[in-house]
Amino acid sequence: MKRFTAATSSRAWEEVERAQRRRVKGLGHKSGRVPSLFHPAPLPAKDERGIRPLRATIFALAVLAFGWLWAGAALAQTPFVPDEWKFGKRQESNTLHYCLDGRDPDLPVARKIGEAIAGALLLAPKEHVVGENAVGDEIDYLYRIFLETCDLHLGFKLIPEAYPEWMKLTRPYYRASYVFAVTDSMWKSLAEVPKSKPIGSTIGTSADLRLVQYLMALRAPERWDRYPMSSDEAALAALLKGTVGVALVWGPSLWALAQSDPEMAKLRVISPAPLPTPTADIGAAVLANEAFLRSSVDQAIASLTADGTIKSILDASKFPAEPVK
Repeated sequence: MKRFTAATSSRAWEEVERAQRRRVKGLGHKSGRVPSLFHPAPLPAKDERGIRPLRATIFALAVLAFGWLWAGAALAQTPFVPDEWKFGKRQESNTLHYCLDGRDPDLPVARKIGEAIAGALLLAPKEHVVGENAVGDEIDYLYRIFLETCDLHLGFKLIPEAYPEWMKLTRPYYRASYVFAVTDSMWKSLAEVPKSKPIGSTIGTSADLRLVQYLMALRAPERWDRYPMSSDEAALAALLKGTVGVALVWGPSLWALAQSDPEMAKLRVISPAPLPTPTADIGAAVLANEAFLRSSVDQAIASLTADGTIKSILDASKFPAEPVK
């Protein structure tokens, strides 16, 4: 089964999330077992349930905060490319070279959006699928891809102050949601899920952090256990196996996996109530010094949104997102 990156995916933000997950995934239990897909962590003894899950959550948040500090320092620097002098302006002034990450769950939709943006700019579209053979540090890899190949890179979550200074984001072309997936046909919302059913959540996403904050605000008897998962695919696999009762994942990831897996297609999405619906806007990235290109792409996206082109692309694929007006 193909593995997708956790939050259609965005590259630089996902690098922050992956850096955070690497730290939290290493947390062990006193039994010596490390949390994994189907054994996220041994359950605490009955008389410990009100204390240890909260303590573990606080520790996990502290680790995430450390990850943020580490990532912030890294993102402030322009990556070093030994042969950067070789790269200059591309010769094809009538062509828009746009890149897509082959690991992103929205790849079929992003292809059409990239082509539509090129058409709106009266440029010939030239698609480049990257990412599947990435090696080394992903931020360095991304910078080199911009120098070598991309005018525009699609598929970034518009999260403030999450990206390096050498890169700027366009306006969003769609908005998607994180979803709570279940197998039980009786549950209509998160509020109806029994507290005995754990929630499997892809660690490090904005939706996961909101869930952690919500759980910490509840009294111990009112909390669900939360099992941190390494990816959306892992959370959904745990749901199908019965390890968790609910999976909190990026909606486009569930959509993509359901295209090829009949069992995934049978999963139901329930209301997040009492939590608000966690959403993220998706846009594209350009190099920071390409101000004219960024402005032109913003105008193209606005035009494609106004004339219904973006909505038509999303609806044709039954993609779980909506244009951002």
